[in-house]
Amino acid sequence: MIGTSHLRIGTECQDFHAANLVSALSGAEVVIAAVADGAGSAKRSLNGARQACHTFFECAQLAVAHLGQALDFLDDGFASDTLEDVRARISELAAESEEPLSAYACTMLGAIVSDHAAFFLQIGDGAIVYRMRDAEATAWRLALSPQRGEFANETIFVTRGDAAQRISVARVAGPVAEFALMTDGIEHLAVKTATGEPHPRFFEHVFAGLRAAEFPGLASAHAAWLKTFLASPQVSARTDDDKTMVLCSRQPGI
Repeated sequence: MIGTSHLRIGTECQDFHAANLVSALSGAEVVIAAVADGAGSAKRSLNGARQACHTFFECAQLAVAHLGQALDFLDDGFASDTLEDVRARISELAAESEEPLSAYACTMLGAIVSDHAAFFLQIGDGAIVYRMRDAEATAWRLALSPQRGEFANETIFVTRGDAAQRISVARVAGPVAEFALMTDGIEHLAVKTATGEPHPRFFEHVFAGLRAAEFPGLASAHAAWLKTFLASPQVSARTDDDKTMVLCSRQPGI
C-alpha cells in the first residue's frame, strides 16, 4: 500500500512482497514469505526490494524441496548464503543499469514455516510477529528486534558492506498458528515502541477475517479489506509511509 507521503510527491510504492505454499521433500506444505522495503532516498530501491524478495523465495524453495520440512538445516549459514545470493543478484542489476549498489538499497524480512517449526530472518527495520498454536490467542511474540543503525533514522540495508554481520535469525520449535511480516510503515502501529511487544488487539483485528476464510474467495475478500484498512484515515493519520503486511493463518486440522 503506497504511503500518503509518496502520493504527495509523486513517487512509487517502494515496498515489495512474495508469499506462497511450496511442497517439501515429504510432500508436506511449507509457507515461504518475504517482505522488503526500498530506501526512500535510493533511485532504484523498488527494484532492489523486488529482487530481494524473489531471491529469498527461490533460495528457501530450493532448500525446502530438497531437504524437507523439519527446517533443522536452516541456520546462520543458510542466512549468510541467502544474503550473498541477494547481493549478487542486485549487483547484477546495478551493473546493468550502471548505478551504484546503494541505488538498490532495501531491507529484507523472510519466513519459512512448516507444520512443526519456523525460521525467521531480518535485515533492517520492519517486524515479524507470530503466535504459537498451543498458546492463548493473545500471546503474540516478536520474532526479532527491528534493526536500527548507530544514528537516528539510520536503517540497515542488504546493500551495506557489513550486511552479513547484521543478519538476525530466529528458529522456533513447535507449530506456529499465525504470523505476520510487515514493513516499518505499519510496524509502529502494530508493535509497542517502548517494549517491543506486539499489540494483541491490532493482530486480532487484522487476522479475524482471515481465520474465517474457508476457501480462496474469502481470503481474497479479506485481502481487499486489509488494503482498505491500511489506506483508512485512522491509519494514514499515524503513518505516511508505504505499508505492507503479509498474513498467514493455519487453522487446526489444516
